[in-house]
This record gives sequence, C-alpha cells and structure tokens, in this order.
Amino acid sequence: MTRVYLGSYTGEGGPGLGIGTADPETGALTVERWLGERVPDPSWLALSPGGRALYAVSEGDPVGAVRGLDAETLEPLGEAQPVGSAPAHTVVDPSGRYLLTSLYGGGAVVVHPLGDDGSVGPASGLAEHGPGTAHAHQAVADPSGRFVLSVDLGLDAVLVSELGEGTLRELSRARFEPGSGPRHLAFHPSGDYAYVAGELGSTVTVCSWRDGELVPGAVHPATSAQVTNHPGEITVTSDGRFAHVGNRGDNTIAVFATSGGGATISLTATADCGGDWPRHHAIDPSGRWLYVANQRSGDVTWFPLDPSTGVPGPAAGRIAVPGAAHVLFA
Repeated sequence: MTRVYLGSYTGEGGPGLGIGTADPETGALTVERWLGERVPDPSWLALSPGGRALYAVSEGDPVGAVRGLDAETLEPLGEAQPVGSAPAHTVVDPSGRYLLTSLYGGGAVVVHPLGDDGSVGPASGLAEHGPGTAHAHQAVADPSGRFVLSVDLGLDAVLVSELGEGTLRELSRARFEPGSGPRHLAFHPSGDYAYVAGELGSTVTVCSWRDGELVPGAVHPATSAQVTNHPGEITVTSDGRFAHVGNRGDNTIAVFATSGGGATISLTATADCGGDWPRHHAIDPSGRWLYVANQRSGDVTWFPLDPSTGVPGPAAGRIAVPGAAHVLFA
C-alpha cells in the first residue's frame, strides 16, 4: 500500500486534512482519518525530503497560516505560523532547511526556516513580487536545486531567484503572454525544459531552461474544447513521455505527448475528469493510476493510465470529499 494525503476546504464543508492508503494494484483509495477543523482549509500539502514531516497551508485571507505535522501520526510539530494573505502553495527546498510559501493575495513568497524536529519557525524572508496585480501561485526548485522559480499569475511572469540563508534573491523575470495568468510550472525530467500552465489564457507554454534562464517558447491551447477554461494543475510523468493538465471548464484531463527530449509537446487526447472543477491531480508512485481532486463535485476519482498513450481509462473508483483540493503521495 502507498501512503496518501488529501486536502480539502473545510469552509466548503470538507473534512480537512486526511491520511490513508492507495492500492497500487486496484487504485482503491482508503482514508484512515480526517483532522477536520484542526487544520482549516488545507488546500496545499508538501512533504519534507525524507518524508518525516508534512506541511499544510491554511488558505486564510487576509491572514493564512502554515504548519508542520508528523507525517505518520499527524500530530502537530510546533505551532502554526502566520504567513500572509491567501497562501496557495508551499514546498520544502531540496536541502530540507526552508519552507517556501506562495501568497496569492500577498503577491510574495515567504521563507520559513525549519527546525530539526520539522517544526516551522517564524518567517526569515519575504520576497515581494511587486505592487499592484502580483499574485504568487507557486514556487518550485529547478532540478539542480540551485534556483527557485516563482510563478505569478497576476504579473504574467515567472521569477527566478537564488535561496540564501533564509532569503530569496531575485535574478531575472521571464515574461509570458499578457493575460495568460501563469499558475503552475512542471519540469521535464531532462531538466532542459519546463511547461507552464496559464490559468487565465487556457494555455500551456513550453520553456527552455539553462543555467538559471527560463525562456518562454511555443504556446499551446490547454484543451481542444471551445469553452471558458482555467487549467488547474500540470504534471509530467516520471519517464517524461507525457504531461497532464487538469482543465476546469470542460472538466477534462488533457494529455500532451512530448518529443525531442521535452522540447515539443502536442495535445493527443482529453479524458473526462470524473467530476466538476478538477483543482488538482496526481499520479501514484507506480505510475499506473491518476487521481483527480474535483472541488465542486466534492470527490477524488481515480483512473488507470495507459502506459503507451498516457490516456486515463474509465474511472475505476471515487470517494466523496467535499471541497476536494489536493492529493499527495508519500
């Protein structure tokens, strides 16, 4: 069995943070327990590099929070830390020393040092993206671990920074099509290319990446449907052959085939997401199953993945999760 964590919006009637298992043979998902209001609105989760600690944002506005929990028992590790307006994403840097939290409302990335016990310390740095329309949506380390890329929906930009002793130092900004609204970024395993999902423009942009420079290139529609559409999550399979995009609008998972070592992509299929408003999706460690958190229909649904095409098959099962927000595998 594979350990899995689920996040849901308690403000939408969800059961909060859950822990359970997924069967790699059948895909069946079983939740062992939920924390309810003990962790309000845990819309994004992250694990420490060793998997000992679990981190959750509470998506409050004007002031949200981040907290650490024991990954096995879900007991709190220290106190929750205030983080700022509407935290949308959090990640542990590759060294395991810092937690980086993106503030959608605050237009900034907050750096928190992590204790030896996994607890979150008071903020040590605040990297503001600028006045006005900044909406930081994700921060992710590049494959080398040397750089942090911060995706900003409001600025139509991805900021490239270096992480020092508890602070981020901006090096450059990659500009995207005006109004595209970059939401999330995923690297190809080659490390030479990254794909950026545009939430507002319903696009996927292929970018080259070398020595800390991100260069946007070809722009592709995120779906073939002629509907108002807002991509939620983008992922790349471990072998780099396929990228998957969750489309909130036509309620599909789009499949892109990659070629040229990740340099090019093409939309090959769209599959029903099994519900309404796929906010997040994840592939289990075996690579055989795709799990989709459908926020508005309140469920997590799983699908078998065809290894030769990357296309999800018919839904194999689902569980009710009101306000479903996130799926994370250990």
